[in-house]
Amino acid sequence: MKLLALPFRVLGRFRLYSIVNMLGLAISLASVIVIARYINQETTVNHFASDLKHTYILSIENPEDGRKRFGGATVRAEDNIPFPPLLNNPSVKNTTTFFAYEEDFIVSGNHRINVKAIAADSNFFKILPFPIRYGSHKMIDPSDAIITEKFAQKLFGKENPIGKKFTHSSGDELKVVGVTGKPSSKSFLAFDILLDKDQRQFMAIQAFTLIKLHTGADVRKLNDSNRQLDESRSVAPNPVRLQLFPLKDFYFDRTHEVWKITRNNDLSVFVKGNRNAVKILLVVGILILLVGLFNFINIYTVITLKRGKEFGVKKIFGAGKGQIFWQIYGENLLMTLIAVFLAWFFIEIAQSYLSTRLNFEVIPNPVFSILFSVLILIFLTLITSLHPYLRYHYSKPIASLQSVYVRGVSLASRKTFLFLLYVITFGLIVIALFFMKQLNYMLAVNPGYNTKDVIMARMMHRDMNAFRSSDMEAAFRKISENATLVRDRMNKSPLFSDWEFGLPVYNLKAKVPMKRSDRSNYQPVSSVGMSPQYMKMFGFQLKEGRLWDSTDVNGEFKYIINESAAKLFEITDIRTVKLESQYKREGETAPIHQVVGIIKDFHTGHLSKTTTPLVISYTERGFHFDYLMARFVPGKQKEALAYLENLYKEINNDAEFTYSLLEDDIAKLYEEDKRISRVYLLFSIIAILVSCMGLFAISVFDIRQRYREIALRKVNGATTNNIMHLFLNKYLMLLAVSFLTAIPISYVVISKHLENFAYKISVSSWIAMFSVISAIIVIFVSLLTLVWQIKTAMRTNPANALKLE
Repeated sequence: MKLLALPFRVLGRFRLYSIVNMLGLAISLASVIVIARYINQETTVNHFASDLKHTYILSIENPEDGRKRFGGATVRAEDNIPFPPLLNNPSVKNTTTFFAYEEDFIVSGNHRINVKAIAADSNFFKILPFPIRYGSHKMIDPSDAIITEKFAQKLFGKENPIGKKFTHSSGDELKVVGVTGKPSSKSFLAFDILLDKDQRQFMAIQAFTLIKLHTGADVRKLNDSNRQLDESRSVAPNPVRLQLFPLKDFYFDRTHEVWKITRNNDLSVFVKGNRNAVKILLVVGILILLVGLFNFINIYTVITLKRGKEFGVKKIFGAGKGQIFWQIYGENLLMTLIAVFLAWFFIEIAQSYLSTRLNFEVIPNPVFSILFSVLILIFLTLITSLHPYLRYHYSKPIASLQSVYVRGVSLASRKTFLFLLYVITFGLIVIALFFMKQLNYMLAVNPGYNTKDVIMARMMHRDMNAFRSSDMEAAFRKISENATLVRDRMNKSPLFSDWEFGLPVYNLKAKVPMKRSDRSNYQPVSSVGMSPQYMKMFGFQLKEGRLWDSTDVNGEFKYIINESAAKLFEITDIRTVKLESQYKREGETAPIHQVVGIIKDFHTGHLSKTTTPLVISYTERGFHFDYLMARFVPGKQKEALAYLENLYKEINNDAEFTYSLLEDDIAKLYEEDKRISRVYLLFSIIAILVSCMGLFAISVFDIRQRYREIALRKVNGATTNNIMHLFLNKYLMLLAVSFLTAIPISYVVISKHLENFAYKISVSSWIAMFSVISAIIVIFVSLLTLVWQIKTAMRTNPANALKLE
């Protein structure tokens, strides 16, 4: 019983040190827990699947260009097309094929609502068991539909959604039979509504197939035995290679494309992750844990030094090593337990900030949270107990009795932990400042074309039901009338100086194989169509040849290319080189394109990447299903948005109007960079705070140990400056050594991170400035802590100080 009560007595006796120690550890643990929960979520995507270890998604490889994409087999009895042998293998337990459509819509209460939809077969829930909050997961009738809980609240508020009806984009009336909740882990699918596949046959061009294998099936052998090309045409119009790709690897995969029917690159049913961001967070989490750990050990060492006589007496009176260990372990366990509770309290307080500013939106996982907290209690307590235990276990009782007054090993260990703590702090500050500077540089770079005051909005949406309409001609006539209406209204409006339909070029991918007609090797490029008005609106700069003019017509085999494409194809004279695409119609030869002009490079993506080689084909005017890109008259943004919204609702039955500014969309390319910069900045501040808390506790101990010395020096005429100089020297030396160690480490880390960036600031030029800034910040805060303690000691009456032992 006494052993259980002892930790509480120690906390009360050394309450200042204990409070500082627990607060520092709690702040560090709160940061570590937040990062650990997020990393766990990102690395356990799709773990709610019924048997993720044996679940795969169909991979389709084109042998002509080696490109891979995810896809599926669409086989109907009336098509008389055989099922691919890979999916008919006895090792296959279940398959489900679904269609994804990012731009579907429903009509409810005379309001059109845009939705992300999936049309799936009856096996969908057998492989991906999304939890059902209300109703059933069974869609017995083609008119049945399942919606997500979030969408149900948006559509019906607090009303019970089961049995509610709405009109689908197909014109059919659908009934809600089930509502899904959030799965226990993050999903690779983000949708609003789930339909019966038979209800939406023309919903999407691309199907996706998930495959669950029997336990014990060898997927490697299965893939090896299906290396031959599949010619069933159930997954593609041309012979392709089918393989199984682990669903657990889908989230971070960058080797496959995901085909979508929408031309909106930012809209997708599929959720993808960033492995590099997770790695960076892991490193930051480890560093913050080390900061908290070193600080805790250092302060607890101070507590044990003040109790040297206590441990020495216990050893003299026969205390065994087990008794001393469990006493130290119990004290650390109590402080760690309190720190863990405080950490969770801090997390709850900071939850809103973490979600909005750092995008740390985490699906609650009580099992992981409890398990991680228990592991912290067990292992962190064990680690923090070993150093003080080994110190007193292997020291002689007489040394323990004198330990408060001796230096040597004790002082060296405290300096070592403080040194490591400040190395991490300096490093985090320098890296945070550098990332912020790199981010600001990328955001400030001129994209190379005119992006100012441009609104992007989808005014018309693809409606695949036009192909199902009983009066197809009338459906297409309506689409044409709407396109004409938009053009007429935009041409008449004084709110816009330029406009055109088109796709943005701020995030182009090189996907189209192309070669010089006089060579055999194909190179990937990006291929887009641009009208003369589009090129005029954005002000692309001509370097050689010409831009589109009145002599150009649709269907001609002519290209305008950028400088990167000219360099890729080694073009020095556009009159002597022609380009040829790998893609051609069956039975025909590939058309040969003449290059009529070269435009200067502009930024086609994130500035960590080089400019994408680009070939531009002629189109008389933009495609009306693409974005309406309109440059509003300066100062008229509000009026321009209201004008577009009214026009949109007139065409789309009072539907939700969404828009973005082109400059904002370009800035979104750097959202992950912004988050990483904020993470480093936040945890740098935390590292400074924890470091100063540790320095505060250690300086309190050191200075109080020397109260009599300070008193004697004051009596003998020492000034405040003399005492300051005496005490600050050793800490300034420690800070200097920590600084000189941290800077080269930071340089290496930053250089490694930026080594593949195409556009970056000079590491060597800026590292010195950021190092000086970090030194000023850390030394200033540290000196404030030390000076306050020294001044407190100087105000102590010498007579009272001399009475202290």
